[in-house]
Amino acid sequence: MSAQTTPSLIELFRRMEAQLELEPETVQGEIASGVHLMSPRPRGRHGASLGNLFAELRARFGVSEGGVPPDWLFIIEPEIRSERTFSRLVPDVAGWRRSTSGWPDLDTTPIVLIPEWVAEMLSPATEASDRAEKAPAYGAMGVGWLWLLDADKRTIETFNAPRPPETGSG
Repeated sequence: MSAQTTPSLIELFRRMEAQLELEPETVQGEIASGVHLMSPRPRGRHGASLGNLFAELRARFGVSEGGVPPDWLFIIEPEIRSERTFSRLVPDVAGWRRSTSGWPDLDTTPIVLIPEWVAEMLSPATEASDRAEKAPAYGAMGVGWLWLLDADKRTIETFNAPRPPETGSG
């Protein structure tokens, strides 16, 4: 008689990640708190709105002054990963502050340094999962701010999640 072992949650998460690698390029595969999500590639309106948002953020916060690097780094569609929360997500735009959390390693994918801010461009195909699965997963990961933008309605919804208190030894 042989003993069978039950895979751990981390092992199951890693298996889900391996499945993401097999998705065709015509879909975006993600994992939100252990839920596998698939969505079609975005419409042209989505990309145009995303480009406008990125340009505005970069102009306001991502320009250096006097040779000093800017505080904010914005990345379009980075893949961010949190094994602790069983999530591997691709926000439309994510931002990190050099002065607080630091900047991620730009040569590593997926990125494990959780951004301080993310934005999702809503579309008819993704709005339900952006709200129901991805928004809470971002909060669980420790993302401080989430923006949900709707290009069709011309709206921005902002949400913030206070970061958990740091535990000290004293």
